[in-house]
Amino acid sequence: MSRRRQLVRCAAVLSVLIGGIGTGLAHAATGTALYVDDDAAGCSDTGPGSPAEPFCQIQPAADSAGPGDTVYVARNKTPYAPVHIGSAGTADAPVTFVTAPGDHATATAAVVLTETSTPAMTFSGAQYVDVSGFNLSSSGASTLVFSLSQHISYDTGWVTTAQAAPGTGGTIVVDGSSSGIALTRLHITPESGGPAFASAAGAQDITLADDLMSLGGGISATGTTGIRLAGDTIVTDCGNGISLTDGSSGSVENTVVRPDTSASCSDTGTPAEITVDAASAPQVTADYNAVSPLPAGTDYEWAGTAYGTSQAFRTGTGQGTHDLDQTDVTPDGTPLIDSADADAPGELATDLHGAQRVDDPLVADTGTGAGDYDRGATEVQDPLHLGLASGVAGSAYVGVPVTFTPGFVNPWSDSLDGYRYTFAFGDGTTVTSVTGPATHTYTQPTTGDTIHATVTVYRPDGTEMGTETSLSFSVRPLPPLTGSLDCRSASVRTAPSLPDTTGCGLTASGFSGYPITSDRVTFGDGSAAVSATGSKSWVRHTYAAAGTYTVTQQLTDSGGRTFTDTTPTTVGPSYVATDPRRILDTRKGTGAAERQVGPGGVVHLKVLGVGGVPASGVTAVTLNVTDTHATASSYVTVYPDGTSRPTASDLDFTAGRTNPNLVTVRVGAGGYVDLYNAHGHVDLIADTQGYFTTRSDTSDDHVSPMSNLAPVTPTRVLDTRYGTGAPKGEVAPGSTTTVTLPKNGQGTGTVGAVLNVTVTGGSGSGVVTLYCGSRPGTSNLNYRVGQTVSNLVVTKVCTGGKIKLYNSGAHVHLIADLQGLYTNAVDGTSPWGSPFVPAHPTRFLDTRNGTGARAGRLGANSTLTVKVAGVHGVPADATAVLVNLTGVAPTTATHLTAYGAGSLPNVSNVNLSAGETRPVLAVIPIDTEGSIHIRNANGSLNIVADLEGYIG
Repeated sequence: MSRRRQLVRCAAVLSVLIGGIGTGLAHAATGTALYVDDDAAGCSDTGPGSPAEPFCQIQPAADSAGPGDTVYVARNKTPYAPVHIGSAGTADAPVTFVTAPGDHATATAAVVLTETSTPAMTFSGAQYVDVSGFNLSSSGASTLVFSLSQHISYDTGWVTTAQAAPGTGGTIVVDGSSSGIALTRLHITPESGGPAFASAAGAQDITLADDLMSLGGGISATGTTGIRLAGDTIVTDCGNGISLTDGSSGSVENTVVRPDTSASCSDTGTPAEITVDAASAPQVTADYNAVSPLPAGTDYEWAGTAYGTSQAFRTGTGQGTHDLDQTDVTPDGTPLIDSADADAPGELATDLHGAQRVDDPLVADTGTGAGDYDRGATEVQDPLHLGLASGVAGSAYVGVPVTFTPGFVNPWSDSLDGYRYTFAFGDGTTVTSVTGPATHTYTQPTTGDTIHATVTVYRPDGTEMGTETSLSFSVRPLPPLTGSLDCRSASVRTAPSLPDTTGCGLTASGFSGYPITSDRVTFGDGSAAVSATGSKSWVRHTYAAAGTYTVTQQLTDSGGRTFTDTTPTTVGPSYVATDPRRILDTRKGTGAAERQVGPGGVVHLKVLGVGGVPASGVTAVTLNVTDTHATASSYVTVYPDGTSRPTASDLDFTAGRTNPNLVTVRVGAGGYVDLYNAHGHVDLIADTQGYFTTRSDTSDDHVSPMSNLAPVTPTRVLDTRYGTGAPKGEVAPGSTTTVTLPKNGQGTGTVGAVLNVTVTGGSGSGVVTLYCGSRPGTSNLNYRVGQTVSNLVVTKVCTGGKIKLYNSGAHVHLIADLQGLYTNAVDGTSPWGSPFVPAHPTRFLDTRNGTGARAGRLGANSTLTVKVAGVHGVPADATAVLVNLTGVAPTTATHLTAYGAGSLPNVSNVNLSAGETRPVLAVIPIDTEGSIHIRNANGSLNIVADLEGYIG
């Protein structure tokens, strides 16, 4: 079995107990005082044993002591040799052995062992001897032995048999010729594995009271008459806490017997915790005990019958009327409190530690007498003690009063009337209070180390209870009232499922002396202010219209101070991608009359409730608009019905060609948009790609299709000319090419992609369609033989960031440049999107007449920088703009690249042949200066740019 080792090990020693002079059971008459001090310079074992010339060892003092004499043994760092005591006192004048101050600085001297296996103390033929306050240890079979001795009291101390000792003998042994032995308030540790106490047949009148036995066996009495066990606690390794056999008589009361749960024992054959054999049972009484064996153990074995519970024991024997067992004793030990028999034979007025019996007001009295005796060796004492002085949490501030309060742990609710408190505040000032709390104002900040306040508590009788301290703290200058407002971080912004809604995180800090009394937030739209609470808050607000607003936080504290913080926030509708559907085709009478649109003609196109677009809650739609069969060069402007036509254009074309362009347009009156044709006759085609909605999606049974746009650095993801994103070589007619987007487009939160798609080098005419899932019957890009043409496309994205490109008509090269991602969740991969704010189409750049830049054509390898943030209704903190970018009449074939910060990316937005005028919709990031950049590759041309909206 496993055993724990004590500080004291492996040798026999007699040493002085930690405490002061003990109290014997008999009182010595006036006699001679003998002194023992092995560390005294003049000690002599042949001397007189006087203070000036004490004995070096205890043995000569024991040999010299007579009735009424008292032997004082100094508590020293060095041990004493074992001693045989044969002293004989009388009932009125016993011989007394007690401890006295020695050379150790404190009363907590460690016990030092000598190399001997003999008992540390042996009583042989001794009579009327009282011993108090000694620690004994031996590496032999026994440590304390009584032989042929009568009327011996041994009180208060430790008695230990070392682990290496033989395990058959008892740590304390009484022979059959001894009687009147009282062993009280002892810690008995039989680490050898033998019993803590053993008495032989013939021993009489033995008392063990308020002793603690642990780390081994318990009590074994054989043929012992009048053994009294009262208030002991016995912690056994494997049962056998008490064994009374061979006709022993006496009583077992108020005793707690429980196992050492750290010991390993056999699952079977474990002895009972209390065993009384048939020869002893008639003359032994047991009551008010608490027995808790190991799970495989037994509570009692009485006259040969085992009893597994106290109830079974009562029923079978009539004993143990008030006993408790493992079913009664709770972990906190409450049933042991105030439930003992105060009149139990041998019971003491004080416990193992010399503490008086006290009544626990939280526990009902169920014992006898006054009802305030606890079972076992220790009496639960009043738990009143000092805690931690409260006052400052972290820092105090100059000029702000701080109140310090003494801390008590007082479960018994003792009255504190008459207590007195002296406070020291850590800055050299003190004050005394009779009420408890004390208030202090610091005048200077601390420098360097922190300080703490202390409070010394005095009882009503003037004795000092102790000193407690506060937590360490610093004294600082009064901090300002501060706060912060954040409406842009991904952690506080609202999801796309809540369009036109902002979320803002707020912090507020001051100090406890001036608590914050008001934290008001206004949202810049004339709505009522809201109040935030706490040092950290989050507020949400839904606006009536898309745009950029200024959110303001205003703090006020009880000192009248204020703090204001502002931040812009951009809200807008959320985008929902649809499967492309054709809602206008003047060739077939779809959505309008079956005829070409003439010069100055306007098509009123219904967009709400058709083509997968809801009938309400939609502010804008995204259409792929195509012109075909034009009879003259012209342009088309798409705008909200019921509004004035802007000067901007969405399609520019020449006669005989087919040209698509992606258009995002606000929905006008009655759910219509208008398409205006400037010159000649032309057929117009429009396919829905998606829409922007203000209607919230609060359902939780699916992933919301609503999303926001995250502009990305323009990146080429497909170029079949060089094998980028697909095998190198032209794609065949009727073939489908699958493209995997970069990692930021592969997350589960990515639902759509914005790409500029270009075809070049076609061997014939055809169309290109981008899709995810089933291929629609619409197209995104039309091409003819040898033509290089591009268009912006918004497409759904399949799982893993995949999209498909279908080529209908001829062998052709395909190029795709990623410009943005529509996302609806933060998944660790997908970027967090921002709201799109549609704008009334505004021409902010036209190099033909000097709008937005110097008039004149842009030359080859030249870059035009145009300021867009902070002008034309675009806020200063916008991240990107949606622009209809038009190249006008280049002198040679060329392409334009629009980009934000950083170096020129290897992408293109619009591809032009010599003399051609073509627009393309582009998502262009804004650099840190609020500008965009437009690069021309070859020749020279004019550039026109119309603002369609911005991304916040």
